[in-house]
Amino acid sequence: MTRWFTAAQLTALAIFVAAVLATFAYEMIFVWPAQRCEAGGDWWDARDLQCLTPVPIARFTSRGLSLSGPPATNQRVAPGVQRTSPRP
Repeated sequence: MTRWFTAAQLTALAIFVAAVLATFAYEMIFVWPAQRCEAGGDWWDARDLQCLTPVPIARFTSRGLSLSGPPATNQRVAPGVQRTSPRP
């Protein structure tokens, strides 16, 4: 009677299964929580693996929000500089 699997085939299968499980664990621990956090509009801190809520600066300065409207569009801006702040 012949063996269906050789030792080399079993070793390759074990390495493949370990790689699949490691990839699944990485996705479950690092990628999926970050996607859920960012989908909710919060900020993901990759160093501490925390989902953080941005806090408006008015909370710290005790000032009200400015109701003057957006900045004027006719202001001159140096070439290569963004007109608005980058999205957080």
